[in-house]
Amino acid sequence: MMDGFLKAFEGEPKTEIVTEGGHTAITVAMRHLRPFEAQGADETTIWLAVAAVGLGGWISYEAMTITAPAVALFLGGLFGRPLVQKKLRVVAQVTANIKFTDDGIFLQRVQKPPFWDPEPEWQRFNRSHEHRFVLAPHDKAKAEKDEIDFQTRNKPGTRVTRYYGDSRYVVLEYLGQRFDIAEVMGERRANAILDRLNLCDKYMDDLANAHKVLPMRAEDEWSGSTGSIPQ
Repeated sequence: MMDGFLKAFEGEPKTEIVTEGGHTAITVAMRHLRPFEAQGADETTIWLAVAAVGLGGWISYEAMTITAPAVALFLGGLFGRPLVQKKLRVVAQVTANIKFTDDGIFLQRVQKPPFWDPEPEWQRFNRSHEHRFVLAPHDKAKAEKDEIDFQTRNKPGTRVTRYYGDSRYVVLEYLGQRFDIAEVMGERRANAILDRLNLCDKYMDDLANAHKVLPMRAEDEWSGSTGSIPQ
């Protein structure tokens, strides 16, 4: 039964349930792509494609004939863009960590450049205080929408990619204050992270409640005198 329940913690985001000092702890590694990195990966892909086509043309020009390397570069620049874009987006992903214990929530935000800085510290929140996990729209979503609307009005048919409009903040609301956990591009990924955090939080609540009601001694089960029959 427990094995079946633990299947709910499989898949992404990566979730580990361990026992530390006799207490259960859950750690969630939220690997995700942020909109700024996604845009950077896409722009790099375009430059690589242009460079490949240009280099292929230069090789052919210098050799005064069509060579295999030139053809490979030319075709790679024309048709290899989707694969390169996908690979670069994977490389650009970052990870934010969150840890649940019976009495605390610990956040470790994404490490920002320079990468030789010390590992970010864990920020602790008391689980007994009012809190919840929610999604919030990105701050730059409206500005991006206005820019896209302007482009489509002036250049109908222009293909645009929504980065910030398709992004969400995963947020911990704690005692009325907002604490951003992750900046996630892709509504599906953001919802998957939110669902996992809510599942972990509920699981820890259930464990805490079970510890409160489970009898620790035989005489705790009923209040009658020794040997008496409970009514």
